[in-house]
Formats: sequence, structure tokens, C-alpha cells
Amino acid sequence: MAIKYTSPHHSEDDPGGIIHDVLEAGPDFQRPAEDIVLTWTLRLADGRDPAEAAERLLTAYGVAEGPLPAGAAGRVVEMLRQAATYPGERLHGHLRRKREGRRRGQR
Repeated sequence: MAIKYTSPHHSEDDPGGIIHDVLEAGPDFQRPAEDIVLTWTLRLADGRDPAEAAERLLTAYGVAEGPLPAGAAGRVVEMLRQAATYPGERLHGHLRRKREGRRRGQR
């Protein structure tokens, strides 16, 4: 089942335009940044590398460098910058090692 987003700011890298909306709200944005980034990550299509998507978004929205926006919007940008430096290969390897460690600990 495919989800159809009605936001005019929807893109493959920003499903539903959630990141756009946060940046547009700027300092008026009050929700927890971690919730937004988690929601954004979960909305990305299967197989879409969050690091690559974050890098493209940061560039497209003009926040790849420079000072962070004020408030929670700045924390969202900070987290996307961190995500952009953590390629999917590393993430999947890290998660795999974590699962293997848990299995060993359960024995």
C-alpha cells in the first residue's frame, strides 16, 4: 500500500514535506526535534539511504552549512547534518553488530 502525501513540498527525500514545514516554522516550531527526525526516517521509502536523503535535503533547503536555525528547527538541522555523515552501510553494519551482541548476551 502506497501512502499519498498531499503536501506541495512532498519529495522522495522529504515525504510529506515534514522537514520543509519545520524549517518554514523556524523558531516557532515547538515539537521535539527527535520526533520529527524519527518520523522523517520512518517515512523514507524502503531502500532509500537516510544519509544521502539528508545530504540532498540540507543542500536543497540551504542549511548544509552555516549557523543553525533557532530552537527545535536548529536541532532538526543538526540531526540531519549528523545523519548525512552516517551512510546506510555503516548504520546497517552497526545495527547488525548490535543484534549479534544481544544474541550472544542472551545465551
